[in-house]
Amino acid sequence: MIDIEKNVRTYLGDRSPLERASSFDYCFNYFQAFRDRTATSEISARQYLELSCLHLGYYLASWGMLRGSTVLHTKSYRFFETVVGVIVGDRRRRLQR
Repeated sequence: MIDIEKNVRTYLGDRSPLERASSFDYCFNYFQAFRDRTATSEISARQYLELSCLHLGYYLASWGMLRGSTVLHTKSYRFFETVVGVIVGDRRRRLQR
């Protein structure tokens, strides 16, 4: 029989909340909290939009997606507003210039 708990512990190893791999957990947990409350539309609401963009942007940055070889390193957190809109299914949200 497969010991799933043991395999998960082995996979996670000495994972620390300070390590880069944890940035996924923070980002996932932020967005998942809205889903758990069946409030995904709030992710792009005015009071959460900035934080939503920052969570997404920091996750991408921690994995090197904002390096100099990409266009993303020239953008602010507001660049991710359209992406956040897509996440919640609000295709009307567009970056205001």
